[in-house]
Amino acid sequence: MKTPIKITVVAAAVAFAIFADIAEAAPTVDVRGRMHLDTAAYDADVTELGASTAVRRTRLGMNGKLNDTWSFQIEYDFAENGTSANDVFLRRSLADGTLTIGQVKVPMGLNELTSSNAITFMERASNSNITADSRRLGVRYDRSFENVLFQSMVYTRGIGSGRVASADDPMGLAGRLVFTPVTGDTLVHLGVSVAAEDRGDYNSLRYRDRPEIRPADIRLIDTGNLTDVDSTLKYGLEAAYQAGPFSMEAEYLANNVSRSQANDVTFDGYHVQVSYILTGEKRGYRGGNFRGVTPKGDAGAWEVAARYSVANLSDGDVLGGEQSNITVGVNYYASANVRIMANLIFSDIKDGINGNEKPKALGLRAQFHF
Repeated sequence: MKTPIKITVVAAAVAFAIFADIAEAAPTVDVRGRMHLDTAAYDADVTELGASTAVRRTRLGMNGKLNDTWSFQIEYDFAENGTSANDVFLRRSLADGTLTIGQVKVPMGLNELTSSNAITFMERASNSNITADSRRLGVRYDRSFENVLFQSMVYTRGIGSGRVASADDPMGLAGRLVFTPVTGDTLVHLGVSVAAEDRGDYNSLRYRDRPEIRPADIRLIDTGNLTDVDSTLKYGLEAAYQAGPFSMEAEYLANNVSRSQANDVTFDGYHVQVSYILTGEKRGYRGGNFRGVTPKGDAGAWEVAARYSVANLSDGDVLGGEQSNITVGVNYYASANVRIMANLIFSDIKDGINGNEKPKALGLRAQFHF
């Protein structure tokens, strides 16, 4: 029996066992969704950046329990440019941990793994946008040992990522280790992650990013298409500190790109951010990630924050440019589910698509989730 047939038989057997387990259950279903509406005005430098408004996210889905063992989630995004899959998975407890099968986030990066409903700024830092793999199809397993959390995942491409007939899919393996030596009113979070991926027949990759604001939808740093990528090796370091309403986060991410017809290149970046909730609330934290803010009273909660980020896409023969941003933010939490955000961004682009430039942007967001 050939290996692909063996894999198909094993996969079919696993699928049959799962669905036989849940076939006679009476599922419970909850509806879930979110909407993030953004607008922005720009002080352009070299590249034209027109004032614009965009629906950043419009997600609708469901989650629930299939029986006492299995739960599920299905969520799709319907914003602006079409429909895309987000989390689509089956989940159960297994050996004192949690097993997830389907499309879910690859365990890499504190900023990436924090929900878009709870991130401190309107967009994640550029180093996270460029490096972290976000959602992929695969099998993930998470397990905690007192103050240590281990997350691992075997993964391939994402849903809707341009599947090619008769092509070998990418195959990756990722792991994240989080250590929280101090918990309670004061929290110390330390993490390390690594993700290695063989690109199979999907050998073209492109890395680029916007100046941490979305409505104009224009990238200023860009590697162009790298068409001879054999594999990637990504690694990251993360640290966070929280004491009551004050929190601080820092993260470094790097990506070594192995190419068949040119020298390997490495792209990297980092960010440091601080925030303070003026009304005294404490940001939630669970499962190695930060959560949202729940106001104490009907008047809501106010937060001020600042971030410095750097993303470098130039190495060897690839001159994608370097982007550094200073972002100042103010957040108002009307409730645990409704938030108004304002970000003022100062960008410094070196060797970008249009050379050197220093645009500025003011972004506003109204968001809710349920």
